[in-house]
Amino acid sequence: MFDHTLDLCRSLPAVITEQKWDNELRFYVGEKLFCMISLEPPHSVSFKCSQHQFHQLISRPGIVPAPHLARYHWVQLKQEDALPATELENFLQNAYEIIVSTLPPYEQEAIHKMKAHA
Repeated sequence: MFDHTLDLCRSLPAVITEQKWDNELRFYVGEKLFCMISLEPPHSVSFKCSQHQFHQLISRPGIVPAPHLARYHWVQLKQEDALPATELENFLQNAYEIIVSTLPPYEQEAIHKMKAHA
């Protein structure tokens, strides 16, 4: 599942990655962070979500407010299997879309063009 999560995040248009502190891979779109994955087991996954989703998610076992980012509605899955694969995929896609929607219009337009050609 870990490889699938990495592949999904990397496959989204205009995503760049950065490795931090040797054990965390960060995913950005338009220089804004939308997901972080620890590279060492257990692979925790942190991502941006809506305020509504945030409160729903942190009520589930194995999901906590993300350290240092919870005030921005970020959650952390203590292990990757805290959510079924398809649900995690939907939340990661949503995290990406939330961040894209905050970008300047010209960046959003460029990303939408990339999606159309994919």
